[in-house]
Amino acid sequence: MSTSENSSRGIKIPTSDHCIRVRAVNTTTRMVCDARAFVEPVIKHHTKLNLPTLCFLLERQTNDGPRYTLYDCGARKDFWNGSPMAKSMISNHISGLEVEKGVEEVLLENGIDLGKLDAIVWSHWHWDHIGDVSRFPDSVDIVVGPGFVENFTPGWPQNPSSPILARDIEGHRIHEPQFPLNIGGFNAHDYFGDGSFYLLDVPGHAVGHICGLARTTPNTFVFLGGDCCHFAGAFRPSPSYPMPEYLSGDGLDPYFSLPCPCTVFTGIHPTANDAERARVQPFYKVSRTAGSAYTFGDQAQESIDRLPRFDSDPNIFILLAHDNILFETLPLFNDLPDRDVNDWKKRGYKELCHWGFLNEFPRNDIPGRPPLVDGLRRDGRIIIYGDDGKFHDHEGHSVQIKENTGS
Repeated sequence: MSTSENSSRGIKIPTSDHCIRVRAVNTTTRMVCDARAFVEPVIKHHTKLNLPTLCFLLERQTNDGPRYTLYDCGARKDFWNGSPMAKSMISNHISGLEVEKGVEEVLLENGIDLGKLDAIVWSHWHWDHIGDVSRFPDSVDIVVGPGFVENFTPGWPQNPSSPILARDIEGHRIHEPQFPLNIGGFNAHDYFGDGSFYLLDVPGHAVGHICGLARTTPNTFVFLGGDCCHFAGAFRPSPSYPMPEYLSGDGLDPYFSLPCPCTVFTGIHPTANDAERARVQPFYKVSRTAGSAYTFGDQAQESIDRLPRFDSDPNIFILLAHDNILFETLPLFNDLPDRDVNDWKKRGYKELCHWGFLNEFPRNDIPGRPPLVDGLRRDGRIIIYGDDGKFHDHEGHSVQIKENTGS
């Protein structure tokens, strides 16, 4: 397999005719988070981030028919039964949360045989990406990034500092691959050995954070970003993909008159006093505040600073796990299980999604979008995290199920 320039932007990706089918799955995990834990400086009236959650179903053909790999899982449906660390993270960062279904339910409801699932790739170990692996057959491997095994196995309670429940991963092989290649400045691993899907070591947000690079046609790719960042305004605009003087409307809400002058948005940019600079610099940097969602802030910023090189490549489409516009634009497996995103370039999805994050910014001193969900919810009713480390209903009764705690 030779290495060539993927495009005029200069990202070197080994050539291959092997592609993988990619379907976007709404995990039904919806969150509202405090912006200060994720980005800085916080823009007035954009103090909360709406974070729905995508995962991706990868399909390849074998002599035995289709086989599947899942990239990320969303949250477990019963998030109140997670590890102590997971529950603490929810309490510290999340003001709104609801999970309608486990991702395994979504797959089963749409005809996927879990017995044909070979592996689940966790972009990282945070509770809103690992699901509940105990719901999957033991034959399903768990693929993790550098440092995961050393830091987080065995699971809780055997390892008191692990965010993973020991009972959830019991019976599953945990695979932590090596990353001998380099793609776009990130160490990389050719997962299937045929150039159809690469794992990228993208450090900063959490120990072992990894992204995916899936070949959707011989010359096009989708970059499965996980939580390399949580809001597209952390790497857009950029010098290589500046905000146009007028936005044509691709991805913008009907609220905006078209063509929409960029000054509507550069006027709230942290460098608003320099309009030209605001057109080529991201709105946000990684939060360094106490309690930041980024474990290694400087490293995370270095990773994010590499994203514009991918973003400006016309043959690469970045798909962040929590990017709202993707839910409004892409065909989602939940409703259209026979559709994939492999034809993203032909359908213009990248252009339709690129500036969609601007919809979240304030308009006339009010948030651009209402919160996705109000409060932490179980079956539609608000529950509260107590001082005892458990979630309680409105009458003060614990909603935690003892047998699911890992004890």
